Amino acid sequence: MKRTVIYMVVSLFMGASTACSNKQADKSAERYHINFSETSPVQKENKSVLIISGSPRKGGNTDLLCDAFARGAEEVGGQVEKIFLADYRIDYFSEADEQRVGDRADEAEDDVPMLVDKMVRADVIVLASPVYYMNITGQLKTFIDRTFGRYREMKDKEFFYLTACADPEDSTADWAINAFRGFVMCLPNPTERGMVKAVGMGRKGAVKGSQFEEEAYQLGKGI
Repeated sequence: MKRTVIYMVVSLFMGASTACSNKQADKSAERYHINFSETSPVQKENKSVLIISGSPRKGGNTDLLCDAFARGAEEVGGQVEKIFLADYRIDYFSEADEQRVGDRADEAEDDVPMLVDKMVRADVIVLASPVYYMNITGQLKTFIDRTFGRYREMKDKEFFYLTACADPEDSTADWAINAFRGFVMCLPNPTERGMVKAVGMGRKGAVKGSQFEEEAYQLGKGI
């Protein structure tokens, strides 16, 4: 009889623990979520489009994708601005940045507060980076880390991804895409709209005149 009671108590405890664990998993999945849609969830004219180029070289393949996307977006009335991160002072995330949240985010003395403010005000954000060692560039990753103070304000944004790599396999480009998604899924109610993965682009400028440049252009027209 004693063994039966003990067994029932343990079973109930394990069942409750499993249920609790499942609820926590559900809450986590709800918190980290990306909507996927090829069409815009918001019909709006003259959308504000912010292109963030994490490429370290102007005129590189990823940067050319950014320009093609910008041309397409401008043709349909988009108000486009491209940020070339290498042109700005972006310090590494530090302990002080943990305290620079909300109104205090502007206390940082580099260019990050100004750049993040552009993200908060944009309707559409384009994240762009070549693949470096199966990841995005250090410039872009450092900037993403520094959005900490205001990332909760980036609500209901639409995202596009642009990446280029020398390797001909899509799976290599996916490393950059996953890095983009790792950031985007932490934001409130984001929508992923589309991407261009320019693979096999080892030479600088190889994207020019390629199918990938056309894909980026058409993607921009679909904002």
